[in-house]
Amino acid sequence: MTAPAAGPPSPPKRDDRLALAAIALGSGTALLGLHTPMTLVTGVVLGLAGALLAIRGDRGIPSPRLMSAALALAVLAVVAVGLLGLWEEWIVGQRLSEGASPSYVTAAMRPYVRVSAALRSLALFSALAMLLGAATTRISGK
Repeated sequence: MTAPAAGPPSPPKRDDRLALAAIALGSGTALLGLHTPMTLVTGVVLGLAGALLAIRGDRGIPSPRLMSAALALAVLAVVAVGLLGLWEEWIVGQRLSEGASPSYVTAAMRPYVRVSAALRSLALFSALAMLLGAATTRISGK
């Protein structure tokens, strides 16, 4: 009795799902951020990281939890920026309808704008961290 010839080991399904999720969420983020360059770049970088993970060959991802956390953090930061933008619009409308001066409303919105900029930076940092992990996974010779 002979054993059947074993082919190359197939990558775990979790790794494939991470690559597909990165491509899908990256393309969605890029489409949502067409008018915001940092969000557009974040989406493109996430999609590129997903593509690199998809063509990694038969190697598994060395740290899938870290890459999943980076993907989740990037997407959550982009969603938070969107929700914060809606909140800002609502607050501006409320203040202006109450008769507040535009200079007061502008000064009151400054902290929200700073938080939005920080969240966009966090999203881009997380996406670039995921791209670095995907690139090192692709380059590594294991």
